[in-house]
Amino acid sequence: MAHDLIDQRNQAVLNISRYQTELKENPGLAALMKQVHAWYAVRTDDSAWLFAPSMFVGYAENTAETYLSRRYVRDGGRTEAILKRWFDVVPPSSRRRTELDSALRQFLNEYGHSGPRKGARVCVLKEILGGGAGPEVQDRVHIDPAICGGRPHIRGTRVRVSDILDLLASGVRSSEILADYPYLSDADVRAALAFGAAASGHRVILAA
Repeated sequence: MAHDLIDQRNQAVLNISRYQTELKENPGLAALMKQVHAWYAVRTDDSAWLFAPSMFVGYAENTAETYLSRRYVRDGGRTEAILKRWFDVVPPSSRRRTELDSALRQFLNEYGHSGPRKGARVCVLKEILGGGAGPEVQDRVHIDPAICGGRPHIRGTRVRVSDILDLLASGVRSSEILADYPYLSDADVRAALAFGAAASGHRVILAA
């Protein structure tokens, strides 16, 4: 049913995290890993990659039981269409794909599989691929399902990117933000702004 599909990016991130727990508790879920056509990944605050199949990620509040019992009636095309809002396919020849392929193979090895099926796609959040955000932004802004509810935050803190953007939008100066949050740096503030610009697809310029 269409109403079972997720409608927020945060739901996708939480489903990917939930998949890790469900795998450990249900061998039937692990047995299907070799059949997955599309893997979706998020990176934790300690730079580890977490993976889950599109059919698990795209339906709300998924569990091993619902995934296994409904996999023949659920529509993978619908989940792919929904997930395109927040995820992009990682190009096969890219450095990022090499990193992800290695992490995915190691993940599958833990459950007795030699690797993903031939031709399997790997997708990550659009902002992780760059979207105009440089390496410094990717180093400073992280997404971890266990921190800030899976929302983008400044690494090593619980300050969300949206918190910084909201303050800037309301007219608060960077210097005032840094005074209120002394553990942040000017580079963190600019990384949050660049991240927001990349995620929205629009260039934003912060006046000095």
